[in-house]
Amino acid sequence: MALKGSIKEFGLSEIFQLIFHQKKEGLLHLIKDQQTFSVCFKDGKIIRAYEGDHDKTLGDCLTKANILSADQLIISRYKQENANKSLEAVLVDLELVLPEELKRLNRLFTEETIFKVFDWKAGEYEFEQKDISFNPMLVQPLDTQFILMEAVRQIDEWPLLLKKIVSRKSVFEQTDPVGRSSNTKKATKDTKEAAEDFFGDLGENIEDEEAEEEDWLLNQIDGRQTVQEIIDRAQMGAFYVYQGLTELLANKVIREKKEARIPEEALEPVSGFSSASKEKLLKALAGVLISTLVVGLFIFSMPSLKMTTLKASRSFEDLVSLSEHNQRYFIRFALDLYYLKYNRYPESLQGLMEEGFFGNKQQNLQNLNAYWTYKLETGNADKFILQPKDLK
Repeated sequence: MALKGSIKEFGLSEIFQLIFHQKKEGLLHLIKDQQTFSVCFKDGKIIRAYEGDHDKTLGDCLTKANILSADQLIISRYKQENANKSLEAVLVDLELVLPEELKRLNRLFTEETIFKVFDWKAGEYEFEQKDISFNPMLVQPLDTQFILMEAVRQIDEWPLLLKKIVSRKSVFEQTDPVGRSSNTKKATKDTKEAAEDFFGDLGENIEDEEAEEEDWLLNQIDGRQTVQEIIDRAQMGAFYVYQGLTELLANKVIREKKEARIPEEALEPVSGFSSASKEKLLKALAGVLISTLVVGLFIFSMPSLKMTTLKASRSFEDLVSLSEHNQRYFIRFALDLYYLKYNRYPESLQGLMEEGFFGNKQQNLQNLNAYWTYKLETGNADKFILQPKDLK
């Protein structure tokens, strides 16, 4: 018998339970108005959940979280089209996101999607039985019953949180940004530990890398960011951000800036990959603006450059290693741009020089071949080997 019908007659909890107990494998489609959500199951466990197109949803989430720049996402999607791979695999290949980070984010995005639809009282569902494959290095199957219990718990607590924080367009400021009381540290620490209890079986510490451990959320309260922007950047889910903000409000550590509400249109999601962006990039690749694109991207998005300004006390050996990493990233990025333009990699690094892919760094990289070994893999023009030469 086909598993298909109305959510009003057969609730999502019962649907998920049925799939779990029968250890079904396939794709559950959930439709309401103009929204379409998909949940992948294998042996009754949840593999992933997403709205619309998975790769587009993943890309949008990564850019909103400031993990990828918009330009990096465009490059990755072009690479994906040429390589016929998933976006996740391309991001790992380009060394833009670490596998373990993608694994954690995939779990977060899946949970957020399920929690979003679980209070639906109407809509349609249909289960499509099909083979589901996934990379265990990038995706962790989730226990369906555990997710159901967590969803029920969050649904019960959301009304209380929404009474305190009525809009995701709200902007908050610290009441005492200089001196932070013990209540502040306790509130933020309790909320962080609650989130770690939930995400803990991945072996990851859930925290904002740019914040101190005890006030990971408070450092985001700057009087400018909206609640939605904090959610996008926190990488912990909306529930725990709301929970943390509520604790901070209760302890009078923060207050809402009533005059700072942002217009509705300012919060419209921006697509990370559109036909207009695609056309724009092709023109850039074909013209003289490509050098500006490469140099700008490198300076803006290279995390290692940020590290050099923050950690100027590195040893000489660390600085040499860091410089090598930066140069490798720059060369790889230029190689991928070359591939996007010609649908192949160059025979030598000199090809990048001749095409001007190094922009105003051209003079600094004239002796590139003396320091780096570059060659195409035998019988495969779509893969290359790039490694530093041993100059000892």
